[in-house]
Amino acid sequence: MTLGGLAAAILAFALFGPVYAGIVALATLCFAAFGTSVIGNTTILVTKPVDPEVVRRYREEHPGATISEAASVVARKKLAPPR
Repeated sequence: MTLGGLAAAILAFALFGPVYAGIVALATLCFAAFGTSVIGNTTILVTKPVDPEVVRRYREEHPGATISEAASVVARKKLAPPR
């Protein structure tokens, strides 16, 4: 999404000038800084290796969960192995 915003800013500069390009670039920066996170900032206390396949399955079963949240839940409890 950030690359799309950068491309839109370059296109806006070429078509409409620096003012509109700056507005698009600022909007892209705000979206990147304050948008929803994919990784998250959940603290993970891992004492054993976490299987990435189980983390992926957890995220598929719980839409909206970040990778950090899923890894934290997987590390805390034993989930069934993938089928």
